[in-house]
Amino acid sequence: MSVEWTKDILLIWRIARKTHSGGLSAEERRALAEEFGVSEQVILRYERARTVYDLSMAQERWRQAKWETILRMTEGGKTFEDEKFPDELEATLERLRDAEPENEITRELRDARDAIRVELGLPPVPTEDYS
Repeated sequence: MSVEWTKDILLIWRIARKTHSGGLSAEERRALAEEFGVSEQVILRYERARTVYDLSMAQERWRQAKWETILRMTEGGKTFEDEKFPDELEATLERLRDAEPENEITRELRDARDAIRVELGLPPVPTEDYS
């Protein structure tokens, strides 16, 4: 099965990947903006929102999901080396994300993502579809 990724997801993935490895340089931001046909400001806004979210919320959610998944699998007689671990971890991350209350940080991340979609001519994603 082949998945067709939308331009906004591809751009967000590229920004997030660079954010996790130290951030975008001005030249990289300019090149991404040109490649995707958006402004550098919208890329910078998402980069900043993603950094704040990652530093303040995502790391703790990841840690909690990992330990909950290991505990659940161990109680079920499996080990975290089991091939189902990634699927179980994803389900736990999704459950934790769905339970995460909206706040200033999550709103800014959503608004920054919507700004990218607007510049790409796409409608905003319904709130319940955010991760």
